[in-house]
Amino acid sequence: MSAPEFERVVVVGHVNHDRIWRMTEPLRAGGRIAWSSRDTRLGGGGYFTARRLRDLGHPVALLSNLMTDDHGAQALTDLDALGIDTSLITRVQGETDFADILLDPVGERTILSNERRLSREFVLDRVLADSVFYINAPLLPDAMLASLQQARLVVSQLPLRRAASRPADIMVGSKADLPDLTIAETWALATKLAGNRLRHLVMTDGPQAISIYDGTREITIAIAEPITVRDTIGAGDSFSGALIHALLSRVDIVEAARKAATFTAEWLAAREQQTLRMTTEKTTL
Repeated sequence: MSAPEFERVVVVGHVNHDRIWRMTEPLRAGGRIAWSSRDTRLGGGGYFTARRLRDLGHPVALLSNLMTDDHGAQALTDLDALGIDTSLITRVQGETDFADILLDPVGERTILSNERRLSREFVLDRVLADSVFYINAPLLPDAMLASLQQARLVVSQLPLRRAASRPADIMVGSKADLPDLTIAETWALATKLAGNRLRHLVMTDGPQAISIYDGTREITIAIAEPITVRDTIGAGDSFSGALIHALLSRVDIVEAARKAATFTAEWLAAREQQTLRMTTEKTTL
């Protein structure tokens, strides 16, 4: 039996080079913090969501940018090897800026990111005829905005910094990023960006319940089997990819969020086991 054919999803977001520092104790002011291991891997909202969609069987095109140095060239090679369409990626002259991520023993992370890397703009010189888009960027080129206008489904990450308006059907965010806002206040922020097209706001909260809001009613979805892992980097981006996958499977937003939560928990658990195996192999060499 052949695998089902999915339509292409265009993902707009950064591909980062993350330098992960695994610390042996939590951060504290004025302290001397020890770390147990350090490794570098691809990351960023664009990368994690695109890869999750590819793992779930979708053709994916990634609109992003990479530097022209060896790190950028290797990242492009790695993305091509995953089967991601890289034809929309712009190469920018210069050297790659790494993002340093401090990961404490219970999984809390602190991200140190260069302002220059965060300000990289996306380039698109033509309107895309695709029907499904995922946006994880504050500012968008005019051709992308025109592409979103005619799209059947647009899912956008809720931007945390200065952002341009964009048509979106669903916005996804994290309660941890907006701890002082009620769901209604967050909805007001989302509709200011997405306009009247917005149908649902989906807010995750780590292993806690997910909230879905449509402007009048909040539905909460408990996580069926919460898990505890030391590395949650990319979990929200992977959740967005799994949510899109579920929506394209023709389920409603509540069931889609429930499925996405399950998929994400399974992905986190599998990565945790892989990391433990690699650590064990290194210590036994």
